[in-house]
Amino acid sequence: MTDRYTTPNEGTLDWHVPLNENFEQLDRDVEHRDEEANIDQYEPVAGGKFFATDSGAIYSGDGSAWTLVGYATRAVGGDIGHYVNYVDGLTDEPVNDFLFGENEALEVTRLAFPIKGVPNDEAVADAALRVYAGETLLVEIEGNSFRTGADDDSAPWVAESGPVTVTVTNDSGAPIAGVPKVWANIRS
Repeated sequence: MTDRYTTPNEGTLDWHVPLNENFEQLDRDVEHRDEEANIDQYEPVAGGKFFATDSGAIYSGDGSAWTLVGYATRAVGGDIGHYVNYVDGLTDEPVNDFLFGENEALEVTRLAFPIKGVPNDEAVADAALRVYAGETLLVEIEGNSFRTGADDDSAPWVAESGPVTVTVTNDSGAPIAGVPKVWANIRS
């Protein structure tokens, strides 16, 4: 075997002890692969990994539970562009659409709307970045300040059908230069 595992020499007493240690190490080194619904059939060994073959979800074991770490499926988003000047008086001006397949869902994991000349932790009143799933508001922020989520105030925000539209609103009373940023995963 490799340097990672112990191979007992021929004739070693208690040869089973190092082999059992190898099996414990294998539980951490080899990921479990199965459908996400079957995760409870696998022990969440500390340092272990579970890969959901149907959704692309990746979980890490801590010895007592599985914790979702992310997805290995298509990722979309990030900066939708560079600083763009948005005139005053815009209301839900579409700036991007996410399209995805019939058996897929879009999961928004993070979004930001930094505005030139404004510190990242501050918001400009009445300047917002919104993400809609059809007509339903999925999530909304002002600058980098969270404003509201559809069903939950924490990521991810999931749209089961598309299109998903990103919009900018500027009712601040002056033009602004901002960068709409949306990070999302498309998963089956």
